[in-house]
Amino acid sequence: MSFSNLRVVVFPETTKTWVARSLEHDLSAAGRSADAAIDLLMKMVDAHLAYDIRHGHRPLAAFASAPRLYWQAFVSAPKKEVNRTEPERPLRCVVGFAEQNPALRRITPRIA
Repeated sequence: MSFSNLRVVVFPETTKTWVARSLEHDLSAAGRSADAAIDLLMKMVDAHLAYDIRHGHRPLAAFASAPRLYWQAFVSAPKKEVNRTEPERPLRCVVGFAEQNPALRRITPRIA
């Protein structure tokens, strides 16, 4: 049983907090920087993968995919690849960096 690819969108939640959210399996983690949020998300994914493998489950099958708006933010965001090369469970993440939380809508004032 193997699992090796993950797409992630990262965005600032506040001026001091970044969120990394995986798309195929809706998991998220927050950190003080984008890198910290990505690192924590990868550790969470690794813990869930280890559990699923130990119990004979399909990797991350317990998690549905993220809402469409996060996928859309990923598509239009600049991307970077992050790899973890541990022999037991290698993990490749393609990370998209969004300018803001995709769940927030920009409000434009109406001109009367």
